[in-house]
Amino acid sequence: MSKHWIEYTKEYCPSPLSSEVHIPLDCEYWNGATKYDPPLPASVVGEGFKNYRIEVKGFVLAFSSMEEIDHCIEIFSQRNLPTTTQMSQRSWAKGYQHTHWLTKFPGALKPFKQRSVIIKLLNKFKNT
Repeated sequence: MSKHWIEYTKEYCPSPLSSEVHIPLDCEYWNGATKYDPPLPASVVGEGFKNYRIEVKGFVLAFSSMEEIDHCIEIFSQRNLPTTTQMSQRSWAKGYQHTHWLTKFPGALKPFKQRSVIIKLLNKFKNT
């Protein structure tokens, strides 16, 4: 069964895609930066920070911004996934393919059929 939902937290919780999507502007290390492009998401007054979650085949995938969702849709829409080496060479942190989010992504969800399910669930967040 596949599903999607939003959780709220008091503090910002980066997802595996955060360091790839939100590029640090004032520090060469992601965790040390205070400014990012695009900026990190703001807290929702009275709720906290949005954390987007989807579950597919028993795996829960986490996203912390709409920009991360857009990035994932862009990558997963390709018929053939790029290699993590190709992805890391396009990254601001070149050469760190062993830390790229796609390296740690569950292999059972990498076939195009499974990615299509993920894309459909992610698109539901864009309509809310």
